[in-house]
Amino acid sequence: MKTINLIFKLIIILALIVLILPFQIVSNIFNLKFRYLVPYLFFKLVNFFLGIKIELDQQSKAHLSNKSEVGSLYVSNHVSWMDIVAIGSLIKSRFIAKKEVKAMGIFGFLASLNNTFFIDNSKATKSLDYSNNISKKLLNGENLILFPEGTTSDGGAIRKFKSSFFESANSKYLCPNSREEKFINVYPITLCYLKKNGLPMGINVRREVAWIGDYPMLRLMYDFLISGNVSIYINISNAVTFKDFGDRKKLSSHCENTILVNLTNTIHP
Repeated sequence: MKTINLIFKLIIILALIVLILPFQIVSNIFNLKFRYLVPYLFFKLVNFFLGIKIELDQQSKAHLSNKSEVGSLYVSNHVSWMDIVAIGSLIKSRFIAKKEVKAMGIFGFLASLNNTFFIDNSKATKSLDYSNNISKKLLNGENLILFPEGTTSDGGAIRKFKSSFFESANSKYLCPNSREEKFINVYPITLCYLKKNGLPMGINVRREVAWIGDYPMLRLMYDFLISGNVSIYINISNAVTFKDFGDRKKLSSHCENTILVNLTNTIHP
């Protein structure tokens, strides 16, 4: 039964990829507006067919409906490959990922197709250039999603945030209506893997979902596909700006603490 279920899911995913491929390629070539809509719809369908259930509170839903004259920077803790699918199904956006992802075969190809912005976070000298590029994209109306840990955690805690790319939020723009100068909104996102097959996850089960160390990606995906549904609680906290803190390290620390508190309170209510 597990084998049949696995084959069915794989066929569905492959069919979805083949279906969206020409639309996404054309939209990327001609820089069409729906280049962010196609992945957004794709991720929603993947969630449905793979059994990934997203739980959102009312505050988070309200934040998703907020309109801004420019793009927003979303920063999230990072646990698994499912993070991409989950957040991508909520926000029309592009992800920021380390350059190694681009070399990950089919996953790198799909990430490129999704307009992922690749960075080399091994070279501190490049961080300012990357921040400037991210700022331009945000001011141009693009939403970007950053995993400031730079790697994945076990889902029960978070790693220290790298503050360098928070400098990209140090960008002002003129609000058309009020003619007031504003800064880019930064939204902390907390991902908490709550349930497996409808049952609460303990630390051991949560670690089975997490992508830790050098565990092979394909093996991790295989383990998930044969093991059942997952529920992910996502909290989108109130937006903050660079102006609220004055420097990137304080902004980074605030987002890190906000996500850690939300994660801890969700796991241990």
